[in-house]
Amino acid sequence: MTRRGWRIWPSTGKIAAVALLGLLLLSFCVLADLKVEGWREQSYEYIISNVNDFPDYVFLTSSAMQGWDYASLVNSAGTFGGGYKFDSFIVHAMRASDFDRDKFFSQRDEYNQETVNCTQYCQDNPRIVSANLTLPKSISVEERIPLKKIEVYLKVDSISDQALNISKTKMLYYYENGTIQELPPE
Repeated sequence: MTRRGWRIWPSTGKIAAVALLGLLLLSFCVLADLKVEGWREQSYEYIISNVNDFPDYVFLTSSAMQGWDYASLVNSAGTFGGGYKFDSFIVHAMRASDFDRDKFFSQRDEYNQETVNCTQYCQDNPRIVSANLTLPKSISVEERIPLKKIEVYLKVDSISDQALNISKTKMLYYYENGTIQELPPE
């Protein structure tokens, strides 16, 4: 003999367990963006040191997470950086003669005028070649370390219509006291 409503409890318990599990997973997602005490995010500044050796090309970056929704044009000095801390950059190249600046910049981001959504123009564009590495946007650093900025130097090893080969050559760590430390690339 069972009590009235007894059969409801097992299904209600399952629903409650699933809801609790969902809340727990959601809290981990929210916590991923919270600042950890004693640590801060330090963005990388990337510099393509030999960008001027390739005057016939335009260099672009896209988001590893968001794809071409967050793209930008690498400036003439070869520098780029910024963006969401958990994301990464992918570097691309295109012949300057094939690059349509108006189409690329047709959908600028309202909050960051350097960033565009070029999905329609860039995605599946056979004239764009992508680099052989992914570059993180930032690193976590202990707050007690007086690090001011990190520059990562890149070198374009080769470009063809099928491939873009880039390598990291060095990393410079700039400290608040004026010290600069050069380290091999990670």
